[in-house]
Amino acid sequence: PGLDWLRLMYAYPGHVSDQLIEVMAETPQILHYLDIPLQHGHPATLRRMRRPSNIDMVLRTIEKLRAAMPDIVLRTTFIVGYPGETEEAFQELLDFVEAIQFDKVGVFKFSPEPGTPAAELPDPVPPQVQEERWHRVMALQQPISLAKNRAQIGCILTALTEAHDQGYTLARTYRDAPEVDGYVIIPGELPLGEMVDVRIVDAMEYDLVGEAMRET
Repeated sequence: PGLDWLRLMYAYPGHVSDQLIEVMAETPQILHYLDIPLQHGHPATLRRMRRPSNIDMVLRTIEKLRAAMPDIVLRTTFIVGYPGETEEAFQELLDFVEAIQFDKVGVFKFSPEPGTPAAELPDPVPPQVQEERWHRVMALQQPISLAKNRAQIGCILTALTEAHDQGYTLARTYRDAPEVDGYVIIPGELPLGEMVDVRIVDAMEYDLVGEAMRET
């Protein structure tokens, strides 16, 4: 009672059970949004990261999530340039991103932390190669994100108003986690901290544009 939205973040795929999917699908307060930090799409690279490397399990989990909640938004993060990442391994990551069609993707370049096992690994990837790979993942994901956002045009979504910016209100729908995702940009300065219904009228790679529905 009194809780409108509950958002699940940082859910490792091995912990996304059938029971969790059922609860998400059947509980109105739980948003149809899941952040699954996969880090890579190449099994050998994942093993070097000491991350779960069963890609088939990840694919099955995503299929179950989308079957139970067709409107679910899936976000993930990847690391490029991890020591030992070959061009072939990186291409497998690109193929993975293309195949899954995530709604939201964050990409980070590997940065060694002193005292961690990863800092001692051989075969470092040169910074210029890391930069180039970062741009390639982003270039692949941007049209995917744009298509996902354009599919929202004409829809009416509930949004939480959060800030004002130069005569506009910035709000978040169930599709947008705080600090990591975009906004719905609404003309005018609406009261903050309130839920409003918004008709989506335009879309960009990371943000939506909406019009507040007026009560009649």
